[in-house]
Amino acid sequence: MNGMNGMNGMIGVLLAGGRSARMGRCKQALPWIRDGHSTTVVAAAHDTISPHVGSVFITVGLHAPAIRKSLGERAATFLDVDPEGSMLDSARAGIEAALAADASRIILHLSDHPAVRQSTIERLLDGDAASFDFVHPRCEGRGGHPIVLSSSLAVRILDEPLADGLRSARDLPNVRVRVVEVDDPGVHLDLDTPDAWGAGLRSI
Repeated sequence: MNGMNGMNGMIGVLLAGGRSARMGRCKQALPWIRDGHSTTVVAAAHDTISPHVGSVFITVGLHAPAIRKSLGERAATFLDVDPEGSMLDSARAGIEAALAADASRIILHLSDHPAVRQSTIERLLDGDAASFDFVHPRCEGRGGHPIVLSSSLAVRILDEPLADGLRSARDLPNVRVRVVEVDDPGVHLDLDTPDAWGAGLRSI
């Protein structure tokens, strides 16, 4: 797969390798509503980033069969990761695959964040965004997802210790950070528990 064939080298990475322990079942396969249509959580997250990238890599672990089924016919390359590993481990697996596919920039998104608006993605990518290494949305004073990484920072993420996970990448020397203010609660909507999932559905 060659990411340079589409979207100017922009590649998507969707993290779906966790155990969904607090949900008690595969959260990515739960029902969701996107643009008025019935879908699943992971499919909605995929549809958030797929219009903007040449290809999508998805990290999967314990719930890989359910996640694959939940995506239907959507195009993606699946990467098996250790479900006991950290989010940083999963992110590094996706980043490594994206770089191997010639990514010039990477949209890194979480599979349990299905409510991010397309307008937010467009704002993360517009203007002079390409001149920054780490671009992320902020709503009501809090940062959220997805994030957009330059290829140069992505390479460093593979090698640096990053004690506080991906957040630490912002603080590496000479990293150019861009914060995009948005009015989009979806950048925070994290479906980790049954209550969060129910509240999210009611908010649509």
